[in-house]
Amino acid sequence: MQKKYFTQALAVAICSANLFSSCSEEHVTGNPGASATGTNQYVIAAKTGDATYLITSESLDEGTITSVGKGTETIGGSYWVFYGTDYLFSLKYNNGEAGTGASYILEQSTGKPAEHNSYTFNRITTYGIWGNNVITASTNNGSKETDGEHFAKYLQFNYLNATNGKTTTGTQIAEDFLGNGEFVSFAGFVEANNKLYTSVIPMGMSHYGVNTFPDKITDADLVAKSDGGSGSGSYTAGQIPATQYPDKAFIAIYNGNSFNETPTIVETDKIGFACGRFRSQYYQTIWAADNGDLYVFSPGYGRTATSSSDLKKVTGTLPSGVMRIKAGETSFDSNYYYNLEELGNKKPMFRCWHITQDYFLMQMYTDGVAGMMNGKNAVVTELAIFKAEDGKLTTVSSGLPNQSSITSLGTPFCTNGVAYIPVVTNDGNYPALYKIDPATAIATKGISIIADEVAAVGLLSPKSF
Repeated sequence: MQKKYFTQALAVAICSANLFSSCSEEHVTGNPGASATGTNQYVIAAKTGDATYLITSESLDEGTITSVGKGTETIGGSYWVFYGTDYLFSLKYNNGEAGTGASYILEQSTGKPAEHNSYTFNRITTYGIWGNNVITASTNNGSKETDGEHFAKYLQFNYLNATNGKTTTGTQIAEDFLGNGEFVSFAGFVEANNKLYTSVIPMGMSHYGVNTFPDKITDADLVAKSDGGSGSGSYTAGQIPATQYPDKAFIAIYNGNSFNETPTIVETDKIGFACGRFRSQYYQTIWAADNGDLYVFSPGYGRTATSSSDLKKVTGTLPSGVMRIKAGETSFDSNYYYNLEELGNKKPMFRCWHITQDYFLMQMYTDGVAGMMNGKNAVVTELAIFKAEDGKLTTVSSGLPNQSSITSLGTPFCTNGVAYIPVVTNDGNYPALYKIDPATAIATKGISIIADEVAAVGLLSPKSF
């Protein structure tokens, strides 16, 4: 049997502010709380050859399905976002150029996925849902606010309306966003408590920042003396390429329905910045529990910023940790903090997702802190369950394939109190979904998929055009 692969969603990521070049990996945002009842169908985006197809299934727990000669052909995508059970968005990154995308519905008359709307939009590095829109953000050079020589950096937003197919855009200056002179990017969006939360990542000081806010340079030796780096991590002399604040986390809270307002900024120095990164793309490590409490997870990637002979960086010291902003509050809960590296198998986290209640699925560095420092060669095939209220981390040690045979883990689909995660092995079997029960931390093999890659799993309800 030919070996088949799930897309390894961010499987070599490291949240070092300027490390990797652009990417085309595929990620998915799920629709928790939904189930395939009546005419609802699970929808799986599977790639065979150069084509990506949407195929349907009534169950994720058993059987085998194929994309060969089946399903609805799509434009493909760098990101897959389920907007509830109404729409599936496919967003194509296009290597840093303007993006293209489409939304799909489960067509009522045929019971098959069909294209609903098409979109064009600006470059994406993070994404989510806000009201009627799928939203995206990235940080780019602007066209104003110059220091006489360099453009300031701007946060650039896209609002993709799910119902009418319209795309609107917006911008906000990213320079000195936190009052520390650094420009920022956003990482992940969480809609909860009638608010929008996003993790704000300080990225260092641009040429504009260095020239405009010289009093906010903490150490003159941090300013690059020569050009260096590569891809999205490249830099030129005269800027500070990495954050001066690796051991701080910042959350912006928006109360309205657009990024035009001034957000409330919540800050802590108990954990490092809350994000993950693959090349120029970001994924979120902030999630809301069912009661609205926001849990902010930090992998502790500040430790990976190390100085070289030609560039000095501020190296973080904080481990993987989690803090909480209680529902309705605008400050971190001073009584809540857990060092994740003191729990379970005592390893740093790589990624995380909310499953149900206050249970979170954690993807861990298999080889511990040493593995994290290994960068793109790190092994991240270990899973754990974190019970947030209790501060308990339990390794998923039963039901998964042998650790030695797992080659990658995909992005989970969390529904009905459990998580379905794609698992790829090197033992000759096709990729399969494994159902993980958070209460027991036990995995059970579910459906297998015959395809080259599987990019998304979720649920759609029938709709008419």
